[in-house]
Amino acid sequence: MAQLIPYLNFYGRCTEAMDFYKEIFGGELSLQRAGDSPAKDQMPQHLHNQVMHSHLKGGTIEIMASDMAPTQPAEGNTVYLALICSGEEEVRKLFDKLSEGGKVEQPLTQAFFGWFGSLEDQFGKHWMFQAS
Repeated sequence: MAQLIPYLNFYGRCTEAMDFYKEIFGGELSLQRAGDSPAKDQMPQHLHNQVMHSHLKGGTIEIMASDMAPTQPAEGNTVYLALICSGEEEVRKLFDKLSEGGKVEQPLTQAFFGWFGSLEDQFGKHWMFQAS
């Protein structure tokens, strides 16, 4: 069966962002810079320090990311990374950590279906939280 993994672009802030997410979620983080790749000779020198590909994997969380993309960034609000948490304690902990330096869109509140909230993190990525 196919697996869907979010792939995020950070345009120069990938290492910082992925270190931030690793601090929150834990797991194994791998980063490959363009200058360390077999394709480095096909890339301009000014791109050699950019992250060509990164992968954070731990437990049920998996995120891939890069500094490099074929188009310029245009952050929007049409895609959210949904975190479905085990309960109130976990959802509050993750919400608080991801909101540091970011902007809360919908504070965590208890609704008829459980806890819900949303935010834009310090890297412009949108997160949605839910817990029963």
